[in-house]
Amino acid sequence: MRCLRQGASALVLLLSACAVQDPESAVTQLVESAEAAAQSRDTSYFRDLVAESYVDNRGNDRERVISLIRGYFLVNQDIDVVTRLQSVELHGRDAANVVMLAGILGRRPGEGILPGFDGRLYRLDLELVESGGDWQVIGASWEQSVDALMGE
Repeated sequence: MRCLRQGASALVLLLSACAVQDPESAVTQLVESAEAAAQSRDTSYFRDLVAESYVDNRGNDRERVISLIRGYFLVNQDIDVVTRLQSVELHGRDAANVVMLAGILGRRPGEGILPGFDGRLYRLDLELVESGGDWQVIGASWEQSVDALMGE
C-alpha cells in the first residue's frame, strides 16, 4: 500500500511537459498535458518529462520516480487527475517554480466502485527548466493537502 501511495504521489508531482514560446503559457500547457498523460497511463510521457538530473526532497532520483509512476499505472485501471495552479514564478525564460494543487483518483481492476478507489489531494512545488525546447522537472516536493479541501 505504501508503494501505491508513493506511486500516486510521484505521478501527481510530475504533472507537467511541452514547449511553447511564452514560458508561463508553456508551464500551463505542461500541466494540462501531464493530466491527459496520467489519465491515459502513458509512462513514456513521464520518462521524457523527468530530467536525468532529477532529485526530490525524499531522496528519489529519476529512475525511482518513473518506477513509482509505472507501478501506479499497473495497479490502477482508471485514473482521474484534476489540477489547479496556485503560482508560476519565472526565473528568466528557462526556469520556473510552480506551486499547484492536484487531486488524483485511481481505481484498481476487479474492485467494486467505492472500495477500489484510492483518492488523494496534494500540494506540489515543482522546479522546472527548459532545455532544447522542452520543459522538464528537475526537482519537486509534495505533501498531502488538507488545506486544498478547504479551498485555500
